[in-house]
Amino acid sequence: MNKFHQFQKDIFSKHVAEIVLPLPDGVMFSTGAVIHKALPVPLIFETGYSMQEPPTAILSNRIPVLSDALIKALQEAGVSNLQCFPAEVSSSVDGTVWKNYQAVNVIGLIACADLEKSKYIIIADRCGEGAVPLMGFKKLKVDPVRARDQLFFRLAEEPSTIIVSGRVVEYLRTLKSTREWGLTLDEKS
Repeated sequence: MNKFHQFQKDIFSKHVAEIVLPLPDGVMFSTGAVIHKALPVPLIFETGYSMQEPPTAILSNRIPVLSDALIKALQEAGVSNLQCFPAEVSSSVDGTVWKNYQAVNVIGLIACADLEKSKYIIIADRCGEGAVPLMGFKKLKVDPVRARDQLFFRLAEEPSTIIVSGRVVEYLRTLKSTREWGLTLDEKS
């Protein structure tokens, strides 16, 4: 059975990328829905990395900022639900600008938390047919049956969480180590 992992920036990394200008009203990268509004091109992010200490392939979890190389690797592994927006990452330390990044909107929410094996709190009930409560997880376990064969998605119960299939993780590891990518991949199944 397929294993699933939480996909996130290396928890030990020194720096993140913060967006410089606010997004247009109503635009969120954590809903799992397609963004239809026009966004500035490129989106500008600032980070504490420098020419001496260049950034990793993933720079932020809130708005995923991924390198072109990581996006290409995800797509080669079969991930096809990424909406990408050109981004530039600039150093607040020395002014270096990296243009090989994109802000990534992950399309798709799947309610697949195994609530019997997870530890969580309910943050808020949500309205609508089939709506699951918004949760905060202290310990998350993904139900592989409900996650089906999906490769890369947001968790409906906690949309800030991105889940990646073990099959994709294995492919990424054939190219570079998770540390080289700048990833933390916690198994959740």
